[in-house]
Amino acid sequence: MTTRIVLSALVGRTGAVLLRMRDEQSAVRANRWSLPGGAIRAGETPVNAAKRLVAEQTGVPVDGEPVLFWHGFLPGTRTDVYFFAAGTPAWSADIVAQPGVLAEFVAGEDALSGRAFTPASGFVLGRFLESNEYLALAGRFFPVDPV
Repeated sequence: MTTRIVLSALVGRTGAVLLRMRDEQSAVRANRWSLPGGAIRAGETPVNAAKRLVAEQTGVPVDGEPVLFWHGFLPGTRTDVYFFAAGTPAWSADIVAQPGVLAEFVAGEDALSGRAFTPASGFVLGRFLESNEYLALAGRFFPVDPV
């Protein structure tokens, strides 16, 4: 059976990315960092699932519509992943706290340093942080006009 999930990278004005970690009491992926996300409900579109899960898990506003960055199967699994990205005007203080979850904005260049990620978040986050899409959301991409 195929599992369909969404992940969302929320990029703040300074280029920081919102990451979450469930504590050791969690029955699912304890002590692992992840992007906001989860299962797509029956009849729900991936983009609507992304918006729902961002609202439920973080409470932070999103600039415009989340953009699909990557879609595919997590290698070696039957997990169908939709990875969205969006900008946000929020800061760490704006994140709605949830019991047993640490959530914070982490500088893009530090996001992968020393953190154990869930398989799906770990698979997509590095690719995203090296992309022009991330640089544009972080305000660091300045394309040159063709000569």
